[in-house]
Amino acid sequence: MFTCQTLWQVNIFTLNYTDMIKRLTFTLLVALVFGAAVYAQKNSPAKQEMRAGWMASVANINWPAKKGLTNEELKKGYITYLDSLVAVNANAVVMQVRPTGDSFYPCSIEPWSIYLTGVQGKAPSVMWDPMEFMIREAHKRGLEFHAWMNPYRVAQHNDSTLIAENHIMRTHPEWFVQYGKQWYYDPGEPACAEYTNSVVKEYVSRYDIDAIHFDDYFYPYKVSEKDAEGKSYVVDFPDSLSWKKYGADFFANKEDWRRYNVDKLIKMLSETIKSTKPWVKFGISPFGVWRNDSVDPVRGSATKAGCQNYDDLYADILLWLEKGWIDYVTPQLYWKIGKQIVDYPILLDWWAKYSYGRQLYVGHSMGNGAPEIQAQIDMLRQRGQDKVQGSFYWNAASILRNSKDKATGKLMNTMLRAENKYIALTPTMPWLDMTAPLAPTSVSVKGSQGLVEVSWTPTYSDNLMYFLVYKFPKGIKVDTSIPNYIIGKTWYDNETVSHFYDHSGKKGEYTYVVTAVSRNSVESPATEKTVKISKEIK
Repeated sequence: MFTCQTLWQVNIFTLNYTDMIKRLTFTLLVALVFGAAVYAQKNSPAKQEMRAGWMASVANINWPAKKGLTNEELKKGYITYLDSLVAVNANAVVMQVRPTGDSFYPCSIEPWSIYLTGVQGKAPSVMWDPMEFMIREAHKRGLEFHAWMNPYRVAQHNDSTLIAENHIMRTHPEWFVQYGKQWYYDPGEPACAEYTNSVVKEYVSRYDIDAIHFDDYFYPYKVSEKDAEGKSYVVDFPDSLSWKKYGADFFANKEDWRRYNVDKLIKMLSETIKSTKPWVKFGISPFGVWRNDSVDPVRGSATKAGCQNYDDLYADILLWLEKGWIDYVTPQLYWKIGKQIVDYPILLDWWAKYSYGRQLYVGHSMGNGAPEIQAQIDMLRQRGQDKVQGSFYWNAASILRNSKDKATGKLMNTMLRAENKYIALTPTMPWLDMTAPLAPTSVSVKGSQGLVEVSWTPTYSDNLMYFLVYKFPKGIKVDTSIPNYIIGKTWYDNETVSHFYDHSGKKGEYTYVVTAVSRNSVESPATEKTVKISKEIK
């Protein structure tokens, strides 16, 4: 806190009245300027900040746009989404690849997805591997690929005839239950966890994904029905058989047993992911409220949510964070600032308090409009990188369509481009590989005003993923710790020489800098080249 004594080291009572007023006025100005500078620094985008777009395949929400598209239509639609994310300086795509116990690649375990070809189990008319395509196109654009899966949902209908003949439900019907006119794996059946684990292991083993991602759907949201008198009641999840078989003799109540089932799955998946590929992250995007303080005065949030992760979805997120089973948490804070029963800043600070050293990204509902999302992003940045490390956007369609806020007319992409002014790396996770890749060599710069080609020789490292290209004007000290001068991010594709094309080549003297970046966003030392740009490089 600023006082006259701390700033001036004088006793203000020795000054005359006029001097006191002058010095106090100056002190207040200094404090205001310093405070504004601190605010601006906290509010500025960091060099490492998660900016991810969710893309849902279930019900054809995002991609595929509809069932039965041709391969070329699918590719074009997906690339359009990716390009829209890159245009707002996003750095990850979270693609739903297991929406209902089916698959987006030629899989020996699960059938082709109904949302891809229109019929579950039906292969594309021209065989291809959408997963390989999606990952490669994301990486080419400098985007991480987070494979988003649902662990328990089987179908958004109760018609078993629509289930593919090669679905595991055909061979093990005892693993499945019907609830709310939908089909689910029974989390109480240990074999279901083992099966899901095998599916995840194949994804991690087979593909160059950057993360496995689960959303808020564990045990399903409660379903209500009406009795003969028209009164509503909550239908209990139909797991009485598995409870009697596996839980009743060992647990005091069914709720603890249900949480145990989900805990066991998360721990198993964490161990499988890390033992298969230690660099692949594991993240969860839970419902925004863990517990209200009315039911948990010690750790509950000051909210009055009608649903709670711990009590209704049986997801003990805090345990998973505390045990280090997951690498990041992305609570779905879809409420607006000032919402009485679930206020965004209250939940933001609550999750920051209980992230247990794992990374915290905020899930935003882009449907709230550009002004609200801008305020939410500013608010999380004010907390600082030590508390909150970025954002997920639900969903990518608002960016693709550049949605307009009804009240203000403000466009989503205009806002995001202003907020995400510079390219950012995804945040480094200190508990993963912190080895820096080897620096590139032989940086060459040629061309002329309007188009400059920067090329370099990669130095192979087994954790090398990207290169960053910086451009520092004459008189600006080379400093790769800030993002302001990053002009490009390029994927390493095992090439002998890498290239970047600078289309903003104005006249003057510049220093081009290239660094190598690991999977964990650890950056190599810089390699640089200073040139003069006019009609040709000198």
